[in-house]
Amino acid sequence: MELKKFVKIREEKFGAVIFDTLREKVFVTNETGKDILNLLKDGKQIEEIIDILKEKYEKNGDEIRIDVNKFISQLKENGIIT
Repeated sequence: MELKKFVKIREEKFGAVIFDTLREKVFVTNETGKDILNLLKDGKQIEEIIDILKEKYEKNGDEIRIDVNKFISQLKENGIIT
């Protein structure tokens, strides 16, 4: 999975703003979403992302897995990643 070429991300204190420059749409995400986006940009796979976030946020792995899968599904549905 990777970000589409026409997608730009700006990090903010609250998380990140995602710009779809092709369709002129803007999406906003929180700190966790920003972390997932950065890990995707670094070429990490879903299982790696889950493991990293589980350590960072000290949460249950199942909870993190659900959140990550949901966020990635939303990114796909909105044409942000391939």
